[in-house]
Amino acid sequence: MVPRSSQVIVECLDDRGEQQTIQASGWYARILQHEIGHLMGELYIDRMISRSFSTVESFNRNWKVKPIAEVQRSLDLKR
Repeated sequence: MVPRSSQVIVECLDDRGEQQTIQASGWYARILQHEIGHLMGELYIDRMISRSFSTVESFNRNWKVKPIAEVQRSLDLKR
């Protein structure tokens, strides 16, 4: 689990060097934050909540079918 904003405004340059403003929310906002993090040399593991790290087997056994809010409560992540 990586804390991220649900809405973002990104000011950037397009492929022609012209200034652009992108307003994003939801999944698109998460993806932008993830990719901008890469541009800044970050990996998700640098920002993740370490208690949420698990093996695939543990994830499938304990968390896969649970809603995100329930997982956060279980991990005591009141965000």
